[in-house]
Amino acid sequence: MSSFAPRWSLVVFAASCLAVLLPRIPPRPREDPADLIASLRERAKPAPLVVAHRGASEGFPENTLPAFAEAVRVGAELVELDFHQTKDGVLVCLHDATLDRTTDARVVFGGERLAVAERNAEDLARLDAGRWKHARFAGTRIPTLAEALDVIQPRATTMIEHKAGRAEDLVELLRSKRLVERVLVQSFDWDWLATLHALEPRIAIAALSGDPPSDARLDEVRRTGAAILHWDHRRLRVEDVARMRERGFLVCTYTIDADVALLGAPALGLDLVTTNVPARLVALIAGGQCRRGRTN
Repeated sequence: MSSFAPRWSLVVFAASCLAVLLPRIPPRPREDPADLIASLRERAKPAPLVVAHRGASEGFPENTLPAFAEAVRVGAELVELDFHQTKDGVLVCLHDATLDRTTDARVVFGGERLAVAERNAEDLARLDAGRWKHARFAGTRIPTLAEALDVIQPRATTMIEHKAGRAEDLVELLRSKRLVERVLVQSFDWDWLATLHALEPRIAIAALSGDPPSDARLDEVRRTGAAILHWDHRRLRVEDVARMRERGFLVCTYTIDADVALLGAPALGLDLVTTNVPARLVALIAGGQCRRGRTN
């Protein structure tokens, strides 16, 4: 006992000192959507940021882990993906509401127009989501959103597009993975975005639209909490992008792949460009052909 007591006294003394010092240590700054948006705005100054549409989807099966990993590997700053929710509540990466186009669900389950929402995650785990693209991708599975985030987030920002699913469940997932302030969430459903924003104001939001960008439409977007407008490129003119940026929004466009369109992105004033060929856009930017203020 006599040898233990001095050691215990030292522990108590150290704890007391720590208690005195801790309040003086400045807390870690809390991140919020403005931090991520400010970072994107600064990084987009030299050239538009590259958003990989459904991953590197020209050469890889869309919305799969190989497509996401390839997008990150080639240097896309953001990786866009879509999610639906299964019957048992799991968020999974898939664009369509049905399984037919990008999986072998017809063979495995029989029938057609097989809805994601009518199947459990365990059922979806049986499906091949790669062979439709090429035989070398046979065996690729439908990833959960959680799995996708693990692949993308260490080196890029995930742009999560809501197709179907509860906002509450997305918020719960992002909180559990400590990613609330580090991802973008977007949707064509602006009511859903408004619900998400009310639930968790720290999430950075992008509002998707293919409508004419009228002043009334741009006024409406405020209720969603969006800081980014993600618009159909066929609807945008130079003056439209200028009006959007004057209102303080970052402007992204979907989905362009041809060189003539990619090269026009900085001239149009775009901050982000969504493309199926992220490696090509990365190369054009690196080569100086797709930078702001370029002179020939």
